[in-house]
Amino acid sequence: MIVPLQMSIGTIIIFLIFFLTRKKIYSKGVISGVLFGLIAPGLAFSFLMLASTKTDALSMIIFWSLLPLLTPIFGKIFLSERISPILYVGLTIALFGTYLLIYMRSSQGTSNTIGNVFAVCGVFCSIIGHIIGRGFNKKLSKPAEMALGQVLGATITSSFILLINVIIVDFNINELIYITDLLFMPAFIYLVIFGTVINFLLYNFALSKIEVAWVSFYSVFIPPLGAIFSFIILDEKLSHYDMVAISIIFFGSLIPPIHKFIFSK
Repeated sequence: MIVPLQMSIGTIIIFLIFFLTRKKIYSKGVISGVLFGLIAPGLAFSFLMLASTKTDALSMIIFWSLLPLLTPIFGKIFLSERISPILYVGLTIALFGTYLLIYMRSSQGTSNTIGNVFAVCGVFCSIIGHIIGRGFNKKLSKPAEMALGQVLGATITSSFILLINVIIVDFNINELIYITDLLFMPAFIYLVIFGTVINFLLYNFALSKIEVAWVSFYSVFIPPLGAIFSFIILDEKLSHYDMVAISIIFFGSLIPPIHKFIFSK
């Protein structure tokens, strides 16, 4: 229930931004964005959420690490974009730190085959979404329209999955009363404004400007920043071992951008 609601409200807000700024909406960009959004974040997010209910955190992060590793290869095959060796040097170091961080912080849950399959499906949907999104944004150069269509496409996919869930799983009508409270929860408001509207506007802008390999590369920052903010906001423990792992991730992550900055001059 949360995801379709989050995406639908995000769609309305992005549309209102166009309306209030009186900016023309190009239908070609929106339609392309819908096709993009049906796959990512639509299918990708749904598969990853299903996976998170079945398998453990370490398995999830191992499969998720396939995103920055495989995306440059797919970008080379389908978009003819070059592969930077130094990018893989930084990724190798950063992912090593990521495994250290997640391994120590993961729950005692065990890996699950069905959950792992969902995770792999989610990752490959994300990779396909990156490639499609880069192709559309590079060709059309309409990131705002693309973001509108992408969130709308995610709304369609997540709503369809919700419908299937309602049909297959027993649905308690009393759960609907929680929607009113949900709309005013700070966490949900954050998900809509920052996690949906601002996130996908910036994401599509990035895809229109830089190679897809670099867009996927920055996903390595998610685990360390998640650990740091969970310490600040949720008061969760952050051990010295965690700090060492986080330092390794940041060290590896900074190598490619610094190399690119120095040698691009």
